[in-house]
Amino acid sequence: MIRRIMTSSSLFSFPGNFPCWVLGMWCLVSVPLFSNSRYLELNLNSRTVQTRLHSARSQQLLDILRIIEQAEEDKKIQGMILNLSGFSADRAVLWELRTALESFKAGGKRVCAFISGANLDLYNLASVADKIVMDEQGTLSFLGYVYGRTYLQHTLEKLGVGVRELRYHEYKSAAETFTRDSLSEADRRQYEAYLEDVFSLTRDTLMAARSWTPEEFDTILNKEYLYSAKAALARGLVDGLGRDKALTAVLRELEGAEVRSFVRYGDASTSLLNSRAPEYRLKSGAGLFRTAPKIAVVYALGQTELERGMAARSLARTIREISEKRSVKAMVVRINSPGGSAEAADYIAEAIRHAKERIPVVVSLGPVAASGGYWAALYASHITASPYTLTGSIGVIGSWFYNQGLSEKLGFTVDTIQRGDHADLMAGAILLPWRDLSAEEEERYRMYILDLYSDFTAKVAEGRNMDLEQVEAAAQGRVYSGLGALHLGLIDSIGGLADAIEQARKLAELPGKKRVIYDEYPKPRFIDKLMAQFVFANIPPQNKAEIFLGGLFLSESALRDLEYRFSQNGKIMPILPLDLVSP
Repeated sequence: MIRRIMTSSSLFSFPGNFPCWVLGMWCLVSVPLFSNSRYLELNLNSRTVQTRLHSARSQQLLDILRIIEQAEEDKKIQGMILNLSGFSADRAVLWELRTALESFKAGGKRVCAFISGANLDLYNLASVADKIVMDEQGTLSFLGYVYGRTYLQHTLEKLGVGVRELRYHEYKSAAETFTRDSLSEADRRQYEAYLEDVFSLTRDTLMAARSWTPEEFDTILNKEYLYSAKAALARGLVDGLGRDKALTAVLRELEGAEVRSFVRYGDASTSLLNSRAPEYRLKSGAGLFRTAPKIAVVYALGQTELERGMAARSLARTIREISEKRSVKAMVVRINSPGGSAEAADYIAEAIRHAKERIPVVVSLGPVAASGGYWAALYASHITASPYTLTGSIGVIGSWFYNQGLSEKLGFTVDTIQRGDHADLMAGAILLPWRDLSAEEEERYRMYILDLYSDFTAKVAEGRNMDLEQVEAAAQGRVYSGLGALHLGLIDSIGGLADAIEQARKLAELPGKKRVIYDEYPKPRFIDKLMAQFVFANIPPQNKAEIFLGGLFLSESALRDLEYRFSQNGKIMPILPLDLVSP
């Protein structure tokens, strides 16, 4: 009976009486119930990941970039779930992650991003995905980009603290925080140019990723800007709402069948789909019977200081020692620093110059690598930066804080005896010298600043193979985006940490497919690893200036800047303002 129905009915047969059970089998094979694709969940919703990415000694970024690259080459991985719930990072780091994911997709693999709350930058990262799923209680906030300063001139006046700005270069504005109440024309000009570079890049990226017209982008940013999850879906900003079930549905749409196979990188407890999925681990560079060549990745992070911040004295020694190891074929130095001590910056620069005589040294400029942070990079074989990197600021500056009524308000008096006309220069109460600089003393400072500036520009000319005239045209303390720095010849290419490693491989003549070992320095101490697990690990200990200033209602960045300048009072430094407003 079954055979008769199958062969006699034209509804259940192909021409020539082709049996319909074959058609059924063909359907099962061509349209499977379950996909054979394996998806990697890259779970960035992790307190450990966040702590390490934002800590002064962050080494997490390289691991994430390597995982993405490994998944790109892994034939078993067909797609990725990007878990961005609760994730945040510097704008330049987000660009690096997006670039790596673009490469992952270029091989035909798919990406699905999950967001809960997101601003313009995090959404820009998520827009690399084929589909974006948003938590049904999430929020999108597209406020744009803003740069500004907190000004303390009137606050210090009320306290009775005087400030003298020791500045002789047009754009070197680090002390304006304390001597002005608004942006100077030079500051407005340089940060306008930087802001236009980075905002244009974000705008163009989003317009291409989501197929928006300029008019649509303008409406989304300037008229609507705040979206609930439902409004975001209706506007086409996201492709699905919900959590695990919504993700499952979107993956089914992408693959044409149910996805059942997952691996995971990141916390199991916050996994979106399968907390029991196998962990996806980085492969070792070492072979079974031999050791692969090594690329050393060195982190030079924080203010350029000899003992704290970048800890330049010990880090310079580490760089020199690494370069002399026979197994190390190339070095990448990741610099993220607003500057500080010229001496400390020069320690790193000279160590890189020494290492370059033995192996290629590529510098990767992070979110901020300017002033002393740029000085440290000068002698590298190759310098790369992201488009969003804040760099340049070739110049030096000082500031002089002194008592201008504070002692009287608090009831302090100062009486001194001295030998030497300037012996009383640093004498005072609490944290402040009791007097301002004399005209003669300020002139000595001016000569010192110009000498140090001349040394800085000469080193740039030597390190970058530029004429002094070219350097001077780019100097005077002016900051640039990575794009602006490339145009002026201050860097060699646009790229992130992964690009710097690839450039190091090329210079060391290590084939792209050749397995290498990445050694990271400085090696974290056990206590650092332990403390990184605790929420309060990133809260710095108080010092005298913080205790004295703690009663002021200042932002954390402004308070930190004021504390640092008090502690470095009268010192001439290649440094950026530490109080830039950049949400």
